[in-house]
Amino acid sequence: MPKRGENIHKRKDGRWEGRLRTGFYSNGKTVYKSIYGKTYSEVKSKMYLAKNNSLGDNPCRRKEFTFGEIITLWSNINRVKHRGTTEAKYDYLIKKHILPELGNFNISNITNYVLNDFMERKLKCGRLDRKGGLSKSYVRSIMIIINSALEFAVNEQICKPLKTVVYKPSPEKNKLTILSVMEQQKLEGNLIKRLDATSVGILISLNTGLRIGEVCALSWEDIDFENRVIHVGATIIRIKDDNPISGMATKLMLSRPKTSSSIRDIPISSKLFDILKKAYYKAQSKYVVSDNSSFTSPRTYEYRFHKILNEYEITPVNYHALRHTFATRCIEAGMDVKTLSEILGHSNVSITLNTYVHSSMDLKRKQIEKLETLLLDL
Repeated sequence: MPKRGENIHKRKDGRWEGRLRTGFYSNGKTVYKSIYGKTYSEVKSKMYLAKNNSLGDNPCRRKEFTFGEIITLWSNINRVKHRGTTEAKYDYLIKKHILPELGNFNISNITNYVLNDFMERKLKCGRLDRKGGLSKSYVRSIMIIINSALEFAVNEQICKPLKTVVYKPSPEKNKLTILSVMEQQKLEGNLIKRLDATSVGILISLNTGLRIGEVCALSWEDIDFENRVIHVGATIIRIKDDNPISGMATKLMLSRPKTSSSIRDIPISSKLFDILKKAYYKAQSKYVVSDNSSFTSPRTYEYRFHKILNEYEITPVNYHALRHTFATRCIEAGMDVKTLSEILGHSNVSITLNTYVHSSMDLKRKQIEKLETLLLDL
């Protein structure tokens, strides 16, 4: 028997449906409106929005939303899109930086002046420990959230658009250090000799460009030895822990990659194939970089990686530098950017070129020499 009155339930097609009272028929029966969404939170937020933003028969009763309510609604409705680490990051920025300063503002009082003043304060003295300002990239992330929430409010006809675009700090392009050819050869040589679970993952990233979350999620079932292919279809993400018993704010879980392009098959080179074969016969876990039944935390794995770099006296770099190193080596070897982009799991080649390809001085010199050779031949 179907539920009566206002309620939220999951449909057979996987969507969530909420029933909202909108008025009465002439015979006194209640008129309901159905609201749909991908999650319970999304439907609940949409129903809250519909209830409080409806003019009804009395425009004077229209509710004035606070910016805190708006950004909370925006967050709930976009929770499916902003899942995993992105969701945790956005929740933290909203809770720690946005709500304390802007949450109690009525939406009609959010102006360009208010937002630009807020941004300047964050840049000058926005650290939570009160020891200076936040970085431009950090403040940029905060302002992107605020702009998205305001666009949501405008689209829902809660407020009018701001008269001018809110300024966001330009992104900082930090130069990422990658391993030199000699350092890579030294590291790989030592890792092949020890060939434990930690070593295997580092060798995989150096030769395929896998991210640390993808390496930690990789199981031996994902490695097709017959066709010499690595199937990348999972990653480790950190999400909010809603279980009050655990006492933890977040937890790790195995998840599908955030984008479809990250689900990919990577061919295994002959060198890496021999390494993986030897490691497979020594494996003690179903996960490639683990020695027990569970996957290894990316944070733990990065810590082990840094211990190895220190042991072999190699330039200290973060784990993600292995991905950049792989991409740069591929370009130096003459691999076309389209192929490299697909191996890295990017949605378009511009991401590969602008972010992951680092041209060394030796490579630049070779390209300059090509120009000189061309001129001599004319």
